[in-house]
Amino acid sequence: MYNYSEVNMISSTAGQDEIISKVPSQKPWLKIFISVFFVVIAIWLFLPVLQQWTNGIPSIDSKTVTSATVFKGTLIRDVAVNGKLVAANAPTLYSSEAGQVTLLKKPGDIVEKGDIVASVLSPELQSIIQQATAKLESLKIDVRRGELRDLESQIDLEQVLDTARVRSNASKRELARAELSFEKQVVSELYLVSQRDENTENQLLLQHAQKRVELAIKRLEFENKTREIAVESQQLVVDELRRRVELLSIRTPVNGIVGNWLVQKKERVNASQPVMTIVDLSLYEAEINVPEFYADDLGLGLDVKMTISGKPLVGKIISISPEVKNNQVIVRVSVVNKEELQLRQNQRLNARIEFENKENVLMVKRGSFQGSHGGQAVYLINGNNASLTPISIGSQSVEHVEIVSGLKVDDSIIISSTELFDAHSTILLN
Repeated sequence: MYNYSEVNMISSTAGQDEIISKVPSQKPWLKIFISVFFVVIAIWLFLPVLQQWTNGIPSIDSKTVTSATVFKGTLIRDVAVNGKLVAANAPTLYSSEAGQVTLLKKPGDIVEKGDIVASVLSPELQSIIQQATAKLESLKIDVRRGELRDLESQIDLEQVLDTARVRSNASKRELARAELSFEKQVVSELYLVSQRDENTENQLLLQHAQKRVELAIKRLEFENKTREIAVESQQLVVDELRRRVELLSIRTPVNGIVGNWLVQKKERVNASQPVMTIVDLSLYEAEINVPEFYADDLGLGLDVKMTISGKPLVGKIISISPEVKNNQVIVRVSVVNKEELQLRQNQRLNARIEFENKENVLMVKRGSFQGSHGGQAVYLINGNNASLTPISIGSQSVEHVEIVSGLKVDDSIIISSTELFDAHSTILLN
């Protein structure tokens, strides 16, 4: 059993307690300063967030937008296009006559100027030229026969002339004898008068004979000339037919290779029907397709920078198609064939056409920002903020845009799409 009297005899701990009196702080302003300092720091840190909450400023991750710096340089306004190489001289060979064609060269064969690449068999033309040649020989025989007839006629006329001349001389002698005899009173006056009349008649006959001979000579010359003209005319017909026969052997007009057959072997062809193409490999042109949007900027002589097989070439526009096909304008560009390049027909290429070259202009890289605000405003980056700033743009190239006003050198702007925050004049970049 417990002895409760012994428990009551344990003493308390009151004797061990000591009263400590509170000493007043000597620097209360230090705590106040520290507290105010931390409050100011907190406000400074959270002020942008508070402003964003109060003013509705969106916060954008800076990694989701693309920025570029404004700078000065040379702006080349151009357009990137593509096209293909085509032979500047790729003639198509035609059949000059109807007939059966024989193709002597295959596509890809190398040919030289003047080589026969095909021939046409035309029995009708052969028959016509034989008839024309026979007629020509007949006309030549007629010319020789006419010359003989003319010579015979000329001899007859000369005979008449000689007879008239002899009679004229004889009448002159008879007249002189009659006059002498009349003076001697040997003959009568009537005889003298008759001799004078006869002499006059013979002189007239001589004159007429001379004129007839002269006229006959002119007539014979005219007839001979007519026959010669007929021969020459027929000779021209024969020469033309021979030329047509010569054209039955189709020759290549240039050095190159055979392109494509346009007919089949031994096929019956018509006159002026295409037979094959020849590709001249010594001279190429580029055929490029330019969007219709740039049609008004195109002009002859513009520089075109091309890349063929990874190597650069420079050409000039030499022709522009007057029509638009599939929203494209076909442009021909001269190409200087470099020996180190192996150019091929229809080889693909990339090109840039230079429309304008401006030096020392303010510009920035192109971007999707041009589609926002009609290209009249951009977001100018200032620290962590980007504010909407009005601008005006000028010429544009494939890579850059000219800044006419609103920005200066070293300004940084957002060039990516801003459609997510277009409604805000200021954004916060985190």
